[in-house]
Amino acid sequence: MNRKLNALLALTIVAAPLAAYAADETQFGVTVGSVAITKNIPSASLGLKNMAASKIAAKRDLVVTGTNPRFTVTGQAFCKQGARLTAVQAIIGRAIINQTELIAMAPYGKSAKDSSVAGRNAADVELQVELKVTRRAGDALVDFTFNPAREYERKLTTYVAKGNTAAEYLRETQAFDMDVTVNLVAWCKMDAKANSVLAGKTYPGVASRKVPVTILYNGDPAIVDGPAPRAKVTTREAEGAPPVK
Repeated sequence: MNRKLNALLALTIVAAPLAAYAADETQFGVTVGSVAITKNIPSASLGLKNMAASKIAAKRDLVVTGTNPRFTVTGQAFCKQGARLTAVQAIIGRAIINQTELIAMAPYGKSAKDSSVAGRNAADVELQVELKVTRRAGDALVDFTFNPAREYERKLTTYVAKGNTAAEYLRETQAFDMDVTVNLVAWCKMDAKANSVLAGKTYPGVASRKVPVTILYNGDPAIVDGPAPRAKVTTREAEGAPPVK
């Protein structure tokens, strides 16, 4: 990673204070007392580079570089009186509760369900979850994956639509953030013998936090919008007959 990219990363981290990502969203099923993410989840970074042999903008091959980010999700889960935990899990992506079901909308990554907490009313948990990254933009009309190359292409399209050229944009080293939602999920089951309409039923609870992933695009200073013009060759015929002495 060159010095310019390092400087951009440092500036991006300073410009995005942790407070901006501190407000967690929560959804609790009726058997769940609370679920909370109790420690900071550090931001991650990935690279983006034009890997094409050709230096013509239209022939670019943008590839995401770097290993898939891994997030540590630390938190606590509490069940309501009479209910006990059955499992906890970390999920990246939008997650919503529909009655007794947890629906993960095109998740970018999931940890295995941890059932070691089963039978407890409350638990402190720590889970690892990996962000699955798509490495090239692709040509799919709809893409629900975490795809930094496609996001960059969208920015490039907007830039060109304003009357600029693709090569101008592709030459510039730049950084941009793509937020992902990291969720801590817990399931609580009411005792089957409880004097309640909830007896034997299991509901999920979710705490969700936005975490930024910084994409560092390494500008290609040699890229052009089209083939370089050929040198003009002048023949003797084109020059005309030599002057008469």
